[in-house]
Amino acid sequence: MNINFNQQSTPQDHLHYQSLILKNKLAKVEGMEPFLNLAFNSAEHCAEQQALALSQQMQQENSRSANDYRISVGSAGFSIHSDTSSTSNVGNNTFNSSSNKTLVKNNIFTYTAGVLPANISVDPATQLWKLFQQGAPLCLLFNAVVPSYQIPVIGSEDMRVCKKSVYDFLIAVKTYLNFSDDVMFTISNVFSDSTQEFIKIMKVVDKLLNLQKLEATFDIDLLSSPVGEVPITDERSKVFKEMIETERKYVKDLELLQLYKNDLEEADLLSSEQIHVLFPNITEIIDFQRRFLNGLECNINVPNKYQRIGSVFIHASTGPFKSYEPWTIGQLSALDLITKESSNLKKSSSLLDPGFELQSYILKPIQRLCKYPLLLKELIKNSPENNDSTNPPSASYNELLVARNAMKEMATEINEAQRRAENVDFLEQLVGRVSNWRGFSLKDQGELLLHGPVGVRDAENEKDYIAYLFDRIVFFFVELDRPNDFSKDKEPKKKREMLSTRKKSSASVNSSTINLLEALNKSKADKTSPLELKGRVYILEIYNISSSNTNGYQLVISWSGKKESGSFTLRYRTEETRNQWENCLRNLKSVEMNSQLHRKLRDSQGSQLTNDSSFYDVTAAYSNLSPNTPIAATAVNNTVNTDAISLRSSSGSSYQRHHSSSSTFSMMRQSRGKSGDSQGRSSSQSNGVLFSANTPMTPNIETFLNNIAIKLIYNSNTIPEMLMVSSNIQYGELYLKISGQIVGSGAVKDDILVNKLKYKDEDGDFVVMDSNDDWILAVDMLEEICENSDSEDSANSTRELTIWVS
Repeated sequence: MNINFNQQSTPQDHLHYQSLILKNKLAKVEGMEPFLNLAFNSAEHCAEQQALALSQQMQQENSRSANDYRISVGSAGFSIHSDTSSTSNVGNNTFNSSSNKTLVKNNIFTYTAGVLPANISVDPATQLWKLFQQGAPLCLLFNAVVPSYQIPVIGSEDMRVCKKSVYDFLIAVKTYLNFSDDVMFTISNVFSDSTQEFIKIMKVVDKLLNLQKLEATFDIDLLSSPVGEVPITDERSKVFKEMIETERKYVKDLELLQLYKNDLEEADLLSSEQIHVLFPNITEIIDFQRRFLNGLECNINVPNKYQRIGSVFIHASTGPFKSYEPWTIGQLSALDLITKESSNLKKSSSLLDPGFELQSYILKPIQRLCKYPLLLKELIKNSPENNDSTNPPSASYNELLVARNAMKEMATEINEAQRRAENVDFLEQLVGRVSNWRGFSLKDQGELLLHGPVGVRDAENEKDYIAYLFDRIVFFFVELDRPNDFSKDKEPKKKREMLSTRKKSSASVNSSTINLLEALNKSKADKTSPLELKGRVYILEIYNISSSNTNGYQLVISWSGKKESGSFTLRYRTEETRNQWENCLRNLKSVEMNSQLHRKLRDSQGSQLTNDSSFYDVTAAYSNLSPNTPIAATAVNNTVNTDAISLRSSSGSSYQRHHSSSSTFSMMRQSRGKSGDSQGRSSSQSNGVLFSANTPMTPNIETFLNNIAIKLIYNSNTIPEMLMVSSNIQYGELYLKISGQIVGSGAVKDDILVNKLKYKDEDGDFVVMDSNDDWILAVDMLEEICENSDSEDSANSTRELTIWVS
């Protein structure tokens, strides 16, 4: 294992301490003080700009929607550029105007994140950055090192003069000190905003300061001072110390990953696309994390009431931390790539073992993001304002509260992005794992939202299934035995070696990392086994959802289909999983019911329900319906009933709904019985799971004031029973009744897919029926035929209509 894996990081390893030490050394150079003062003023102005920009963005964020926010902050991360508004600092002249939009978006004007404490005007890194951009201080330093050759020292705010001074310095160093090109920086590095390039400049300057000839001149011993150490005074300071030390370790780990990436690029055994899969936008992440750490370290040795720790996290949450989204989305792909390219990875670099160790490093960024809310929670818990009600909350304390909420929301968004990315992979795997879809098409079911093991229980039995929740349907599967299931003794050699490596590493690796990796690898193994489709329930058929903790974490689902209705219980392993499913199902029902009500109001003639606000009165109450209440609840004025249900989205487009030749859960039977066996049953049974049936959603009504008898022809099959409906029925309910009639007739043995309805007009031409308007035209046509009939009983007779279904 790499020696850096559990090695602690010290202040000397990072930007804040290195900048502070270097600034103190430069202050000893004769004639440097005026340039340092000028750099101080410029850095102070940048800090004020950043504080103002953050304040303005926070106000904007409070007033704009989440969708607008997602658009303004892309997944490509962030890019930062030099400040272009200061007139006192030569490094701030407008030489890169194209960066302004990005600068405003990310509010980064300095080498620190957030707002500086009230008793600190500048951070040392930003002051050095502005010092180097003047050019003249570099020439002054060279003259102190090489007295025999003097470079002109010209202080100026003119960008051209400053760049000329940097150029003179670089030529002189190469000529008289023989610094190699690999060590040296360029003019563009000096005027860049990259922390990596800034560190490169610092190394060259520090190398000059440490030349033997200047040892007496720079006889300082700051290395032994407690700079960068967090003094322990109470419980709160202990939490802050942990925050600082773990952040230093995290930044150091990121820098190691960057070195590892460089090795892979030099070895050229992996393509650039593969390297990007392993380390998406790692440069941007490291760049901001250095600023983030610098912002935290600026609060060391600052009284609590002056600290601005919360502002550092708030700044990160307003944009820069969005750069983690590609890392989150590609995490599983990266782990798969490590397994596939293990041999080439081992040949390319010795910095990290291309197995469990590299996998652990890949997981660190997301783990760190999820750690921030916990650290902030502890910091708040141990703050004086939290423990003393008489102590008024300070601005620093209030910022911590905002920061905790912001980071909790960020962690939630990261988890959601990861879940969606995983679902794309799981959906691809699902297609291959199921050999018989029984006529269902996944493309018609919407997005995969949730999936996982669940127990399904009715009044008598319980059986384990794997459930997949889509926008429009829930599928239930059972896992079949793998055809080539290796026993422990017959595991592939490669897998045994990986497990052996993990055992050796587990003593020194965070246990949460081990558990996470084991879960991910188990997930990858699980999603290869074949599945058999056993049942389904449409979201449209669910009319009541209730949760219970009586015997575990449960959801009770009440449903109503064409032939049967009933309820069953879903049992989950954790409360969190149960809550996710419950919230998701309720949201889907609200959206679906709103769509149906919108459709009803759009299609119904003479309806008085024109106020959209009434929709939400209905959908908010759907979960309170009794098991015998139809899906569509009665609205405020009691004019919306079960006829309001249609199979259309709010946009008006329909989707193909597949109907098996059995009821909602009858697919769970081990084999189909004869068509007549299921008729008249009050329940459907499946492999020991009994789903009780209650009152059907829509009873078969034999008589109407205006009856219409429908003869159905499905493809080439004539359905023997006539379907009796009211002339006032809505198209959506008619669609459901036709589908149910075909399913229950037994005339069709194969799986049924109802796509198109059509009838013949007076001229014998086919007319496609696809809306309430089409149905009204058909009814009008029948009425005209009856009026023109010579039969005396025509007015009282049942009208007949033939509908072709395909």
